[in-house]
Amino acid sequence: MNLNLFFSVGAVYTLAMFVQRIAGFGSGIVAIIILPYLIGSHAHTAAFTNIFSAFSSTYLALKYRQNCRWRLFVPILCGSFIATIFAVRFLSKASFGVLEKLLGAVLLILSLYFLFLKGKITIPPSRRNGFLTGLCGGTLNGLFSTGGPPVVIYLLGATAGYAEYLATIQGYFAFNNTYATLIRFLNGQIDASILPGVAGGFLGMILGNFLGGRVIKYVPDEKIFLKVIYCVMALSGIMMLL
Repeated sequence: MNLNLFFSVGAVYTLAMFVQRIAGFGSGIVAIIILPYLIGSHAHTAAFTNIFSAFSSTYLALKYRQNCRWRLFVPILCGSFIATIFAVRFLSKASFGVLEKLLGAVLLILSLYFLFLKGKITIPPSRRNGFLTGLCGGTLNGLFSTGGPPVVIYLLGATAGYAEYLATIQGYFAFNNTYATLIRFLNGQIDASILPGVAGGFLGMILGNFLGGRVIKYVPDEKIFLKVIYCVMALSGIMMLL
């Protein structure tokens, strides 16, 4: 067993799920900021995130299936499925340095959105807009497993209430992350060599969720915690671009 991969992925996803448990957001962001520098691969980092997200979102999609508007995310999936193929192929060929610059730009843009524009942008629901949203989300997902924000913006304006939004977006993530995992497998980004990381990551997620559950009651203001995450994202993005 590759113990370095086991402990590296395990440690990162312990921290990632700790943040996710407290803030309700951020596990994938934490992983893509730290893990590529420990294992030397953006592709494998994205693969781990897709695998773990596929399991967690499938569980939630089944749990909340009665509130899910399945047809609503079909146009998004169509766009995402197309974009994911090309993004994953690009990821397989691009150098670490090029991907670092792209990731830095993505992190900076996302952090600025979350800090200043979150909740202020809406996308009118239509098949065309859903497809275009999927193209954008699929590109980000294929590159760095960060395809959630465009879909979140779209579905927030297309669903009636939080319960319907939560169920629908988890249904989308279940299909999309499973598909992305398959595409990465076909492109050689997932093979037996990453299995120790998968095992370590699953254990890390369990531990991080447990620790976050114990600590969350001592966090005075979750909004401040979120702003710290966004600022770390912005700083990380700037450092990658320099």
